[in-house]
Amino acid sequence: MRFKTKYFGDFEVAEGEILRFKSGLFGFEDKTSFTLIPFDEEDETSFLCLQSLEDEELAFILYNPFYIDPNYSPKLPKEDAKDLKIGEKTPVAFLAITVIYENFEESTANMKCPIVINNDTGEAKQVILEQELSMRQRINAFQKEAR
Repeated sequence: MRFKTKYFGDFEVAEGEILRFKSGLFGFEDKTSFTLIPFDEEDETSFLCLQSLEDEELAFILYNPFYIDPNYSPKLPKEDAKDLKIGEKTPVAFLAITVIYENFEESTANMKCPIVINNDTGEAKQVILEQELSMRQRINAFQKEAR
């Protein structure tokens, strides 16, 4: 299927690449079909675009929170795991919605409310983790600490 996208023009999306959000995203509850598009397919640490398949102008920039903080250890609430049909051996992805600023040093990621994806089914959900985590974590904060 072909879709129009915010950053990539017309884009081909296979059925197996569609993420289904039963409840949409916070503030966009009526948008339930998305796909992930890497900004750089050759770089596995690249930012990703979470593109709505229902609204070409609705797209979010995501980043792997484990690249921001190697000690990130999200504990998925049981109800959310049940909603997503996630068991002990289910492959799961956590991705953080980011805000990229012109001055990259100010860019942030929402570590508290990640997108969680059941990689087996393509079901996805934005969750609120019960842990003390930042909704505006500077992307480069931990990289600077490691220097």
